[in-house]
Amino acid sequence: MSYEKPLPGVNPQPKGHLSQHRLDPNRSVPGAITFALGRVSDAPLQYLMFTQGWAVKGLTAVGLRASNLLITAGPGVADLGPIPTLLTGMYAVAGLRHAYWVLFTNAYNWPPSAALEVVGYNTFMSTLNTLVAVNALTSSPLPILGDFTDCIGWKQWAGLALFGIGISMEIVAEESRKSFKKDPKNKGKIDDTGLWSVVRHPNYLGYTLWRAGITLTTGSLIATAALTAFQVLTFTSGGIPGISSYMSSKYGKQWTDYTRRVPSAIIPGIL
Repeated sequence: MSYEKPLPGVNPQPKGHLSQHRLDPNRSVPGAITFALGRVSDAPLQYLMFTQGWAVKGLTAVGLRASNLLITAGPGVADLGPIPTLLTGMYAVAGLRHAYWVLFTNAYNWPPSAALEVVGYNTFMSTLNTLVAVNALTSSPLPILGDFTDCIGWKQWAGLALFGIGISMEIVAEESRKSFKKDPKNKGKIDDTGLWSVVRHPNYLGYTLWRAGITLTTGSLIATAALTAFQVLTFTSGGIPGISSYMSSKYGKQWTDYTRRVPSAIIPGIL
C-alpha cells in the first residue's frame, strides 16, 4: 500500500508520532543500523540461551523442568540438538529478513527509539520460544538417535512450512508495495494489487504465520495457540487501528472504498 507499516511485530507509536515518521521521508541512519544489528543479533543470543544453559537456569528458577543434556542430544549443528538447531536457523532467517527490510525496502524515518522497540519485542518473542522449546524437550516423545529427519516430527515439519509461507508472504507483500509506490502512475493511489487485494495487511498476516511456525517448531501446541492469539490481538488492537486512522485521514473516500472491496484486515473472510 502507499503507506509504511509500523515496524514488524510492534504496536504503532501514538498517532501523531507515527504520522510524523510517515511524513518524513528522510531515513534515520542510526535507527536503521540499530534495527538491523539488533535483529541479526537475535539468533546468536538464542544460541547462547541454548548452549550456555541460560534457558535451563531460567526455567528451573521458576520451578519448571529443563535439561541441558536434552538441548544437545541428537544430530544437529554447533553443539545443538535437532530442534534447537531448527529454531536457531529460523531466528537467523527472520533476523536477516528484517535487516534487509529496514536497509533496502523501508523508505521512512524510524529513529533509534523505534528501532529498539521492535528489536526488544522480537527478542522477547524469540526468548519465549526458546524457553518453551527447552521445557518441551524434557517430555518430547521424539527419538534422539538416527539422522536429523528421524529426530523431528510433524510439528516441526508443519512449523517449517508455516515459517516458509509466512516469510515469503511478508517479502512479497512488502516488495510488491515498494514497486507499486515507485511507479509514477500510482502516485496518490492505494495499492490494491496482489496480496493487498486479498487482505488489507498481508505483511501482518505473513508475520503472524512465521511467528506461529517458530512456536509450533518448539513442539508445544498450547504455546502455539497462545502466542499466535497474542500476536493477532497485538495487531488488531494496536497496529491496525492506528494505520486505519492514518489512511482514512490521508485518503478519505479512496480508503473507504478500499475497505469495502477488501473487508478483511488480516485473516481472509474472518478478521
